Amino acid sequence: MSFVLQKHQRHVVETVAAYEARIVEIEADIRLRAMSNDINIAELRLLHRLKEECSGVLYRYQGLNEGFKALVGDASVAAE
Repeated sequence: MSFVLQKHQRHVVETVAAYEARIVEIEADIRLRAMSNDINIAELRLLHRLKEECSGVLYRYQGLNEGFKALVGDASVAAE
């Protein structure tokens, strides 16, 4: 596999992991705010929208990751 593809594949794998972590963090924040005494519906809506946007980006990067796997193999195997 070319160095260029390896570099971009690593970036895609890192981005997938980052967005997965970000979504988990947003979900935790939504739960915390929903249980709060001073709940603000607009804030919850914004957090839900942020989660949806991040989920959309994650979905697209997961598709890119699958494309890289199909073309050049799994990055975790290539790194070993």
